[in-house]
Amino acid sequence: MSNRLEGKKVLLTGASGGIGTATALLFAREGADLCLVDLRKEELSKVAIQCRALGVKALDIPTDITDKTQVEGMAQASIGAFNKIDILINNAGYGKYGPFTAIPIEEWDRMWLVNVRGTVLVTQSIVPSMISAKNGHIVNISSIHGIRASANASAYCATKFAITGLTEALSIELWKDGIKVSTICPGGVLTPFLGILPEEKTPDFLEPEEVAEVILDIVTAPGKALVQHVVVVPRNRPYVPLEIK
Repeated sequence: MSNRLEGKKVLLTGASGGIGTATALLFAREGADLCLVDLRKEELSKVAIQCRALGVKALDIPTDITDKTQVEGMAQASIGAFNKIDILINNAGYGKYGPFTAIPIEEWDRMWLVNVRGTVLVTQSIVPSMISAKNGHIVNISSIHGIRASANASAYCATKFAITGLTEALSIELWKDGIKVSTICPGGVLTPFLGILPEEKTPDFLEPEEVAEVILDIVTAPGKALVQHVVVVPRNRPYVPLEIK
């Protein structure tokens, strides 16, 4: 590898599987030290061990990103260990599809808590240190459903449209502080999202590693260049994240 991230300190949520794990391993191969965050303690530990085997530092900090106290503790541990966070990747997410009249309010609440509140809490905990350093890059993982609505995905679309809007606003607000803010909107990806196993999905979908490569390209854009908004979809099935019924 080219060690494009040597010396960089990266905080990654949703690191225990799918796009998160693929990104953690790719960034480790590129030389980044990592703070890996997820609820799933055992799975998270395994990813951290794999990253450390690649010769970088990797903290695994199990955290409920919807809990303000836990997030603040995680941020203090991360910044305390690395003295800074250069790149924050808000990848953790949760989704539930179904007819609007059939999705209980508890599922709406969970999606808002994880997808929106969690992203806001983690970002709020890290941004002050980036402002002090006058440097940083935040990448929010939205979805094709953050720019294009589908039937039977109203709650998920609402949360991901919120992330897209949040990203655009922060990009304008934080530019003066030397902080880049980007969003990536993946289409169908071969992960266990929605409880559907990768092998049960169409093979046309993206591999998590392909999405991770796009994230790497975003955070290694040169100098003042900002890749503000990226849509990455399977070339044979653009704009079709799942067959939603």
